[in-house]
Amino acid sequence: MASTRELRRRIRSVKNTSQITKAMQMVAATKMRRAQNQAVNGRPYSGNLIESLSRLLPRINPEDHLLLSGDGSQTAGVVVLSTDKGLVGALNTNIVRSLMSANFPTKTLFYTIGKKGRSFVARTGKDLKADFENTDAITFRQAKQLAKLLIDSFMAGEIGEAYVIYPHFVSTLRQEATKVKVLPIEAAELKISNGEFLIEPNPDELLDELLTHFVEIKIYQALLETKASEHSARMIAMKNATDNAKELIEDLQLTYNQTRQDAITKEILEIATAAVAME
Repeated sequence: MASTRELRRRIRSVKNTSQITKAMQMVAATKMRRAQNQAVNGRPYSGNLIESLSRLLPRINPEDHLLLSGDGSQTAGVVVLSTDKGLVGALNTNIVRSLMSANFPTKTLFYTIGKKGRSFVARTGKDLKADFENTDAITFRQAKQLAKLLIDSFMAGEIGEAYVIYPHFVSTLRQEATKVKVLPIEAAELKISNGEFLIEPNPDELLDELLTHFVEIKIYQALLETKASEHSARMIAMKNATDNAKELIEDLQLTYNQTRQDAITKEILEIATAAVAME
């Protein structure tokens, strides 16, 4: 059995750990609220953009727009969104599992944001085309840069399709690894509307702009969802760690009290025995 000195040392150590995880939990909770609001508030805009595209489709020939028709290349481009740091539960593990179970072509180019995803791609010998900085504050500029890289590669025939794998934010307690197709944009994804609308300058020119923006928004929303998922998962992980530390402290404290009581009882017995021997 551990000595009282060893138990006191362990109790102090666990208490220090509990204080650290509690602080990390509070920081994550603060960041989580902002990230969740950004992710949820961005979803209606995507819906409105889809509606705008659906009004244009009946007026154009899809084969005239490469982002809709594709170029027939058998190479895929996959964007993997993960976190830089751990302590987020199974979030990154689920992303890796989704990536491994996905049925991608033999030749696939990877684009990563987040050290965990980049490490997995590099460790497994996959073709890492580009890696982007994972900043704490998400900006639309990041999405535009990544979208431009994908669109340029798609237009040049380097890739024939593009996907994004990211943790979709469902709730604070639930984040789902999700794979979405970004290129080519499938008409089935857009609900065709036959309403009469005034379009300027012309449907084809407007559609080219909207299709590019649609790819940018898809990537931007995935970035927002990833950040909301990260902070939510970290907050829950740190809360669980803090609760476990408190339970461990209670168990150690009980063991300490029992050990101390046994030591006191033993000392009393030794004193009593010595007193009897001296009589």
